[in-house]
Amino acid sequence: MSNDGIKQELSGIASGDIDATVSQPADTYAYYGLYYAKAALAGRTFKPGPTDHGSTIIQLPNGLEDQLPAPLVTLTPQKIGSYQTIASTDKSLWANQ
Repeated sequence: MSNDGIKQELSGIASGDIDATVSQPADTYAYYGLYYAKAALAGRTFKPGPTDHGSTIIQLPNGLEDQLPAPLVTLTPQKIGSYQTIASTDKSLWANQ
């Protein structure tokens, strides 16, 4: 098991060296980091709850956090408990773009 969802990890899943990775979408993190910085400069504020981009803003002791999706990636899509994984070849993964 690994995390980040980089190309080497996706290749490791395909070769059987690792079973899964959590794809931390670096491109989406960067996009929304800039989005919230611009919003703050414009005086916008946010509240905990669902967003219009598939995530949820939560309250932390020191402020808010937008919990952007970070999918679990496996060789083939499968259900693990109530959670649906996605395939390492899925084109929506940032490392496959």
